[in-house]
Amino acid sequence: MRMRRCFDLAAIAVTIAVFAGVGFVLRPQETPTVMVDPSAAQVDRPTAATRPSVLLIGDSYTAGNGLAEMSYGCMAAVRMGWLCDLSAVPGTGYISGGQANRFIVDPYTGPSTSFAERIPNLAEKYQPDLVILDGGRNDLFAPRDDVFRAMTAAIDEVHRAWPKAAIVLVRPRLLARPADDLGFGDEFFDRLQAQHAADGLVVVDPISRLAGIDTSGMLRADGTHPNQSGEQALSSTLVDSLQTYFIPVKT
Repeated sequence: MRMRRCFDLAAIAVTIAVFAGVGFVLRPQETPTVMVDPSAAQVDRPTAATRPSVLLIGDSYTAGNGLAEMSYGCMAAVRMGWLCDLSAVPGTGYISGGQANRFIVDPYTGPSTSFAERIPNLAEKYQPDLVILDGGRNDLFAPRDDVFRAMTAAIDEVHRAWPKAAIVLVRPRLLARPADDLGFGDEFFDRLQAQHAADGLVVVDPISRLAGIDTSGMLRADGTHPNQSGEQALSSTLVDSLQTYFIPVKT
């Protein structure tokens, strides 16, 4: 199913405005010409602090296959010229992992948390320019109205924690069935965007871009999660989605 592009223009304008200064700092910097021994020359160069940062909050799809740098979201961020931080816990979602069905993640991490519950602690560590919420796949057991309220709570928490950050929500799908909206149809997200238009919320649908393609070779042995090839494919579709609303891909 093709992603609907009938987004609220005002919301998109707000989001682009957040990144208006980003385009400037990401342009190649001129290197001063100096007539001295190169070993003694001091040249000002852009530092990591001048680059925008993205924080991804999600589930096992967001976590990837190992290193955070190799997750599809962080690979997309690198291609966009951004710094990337990742908070991805398998099994969690807007509802899953929260008070209604909390579980032990592992002996070191302890009890799980839902996305909204996770945000206050993340706010103590990170100050992102962009927050991407990527989940819902583990919330299929819950009524859609309950998921809607939980998504709204997570978006509200993001806005409270980082009022200047742009917010992107990834529509939940599975790579094994890219055309399946998992019961989260266009009407669901039209309603969500209308409710959060003032927050500059943008909804993207990267997995749907692979509809009509045989994705069986992009899956791990479990038949659900992306393998390395799948991570690369998702990274490309996420970049395509982000590029539509934000700054061009860095080459």
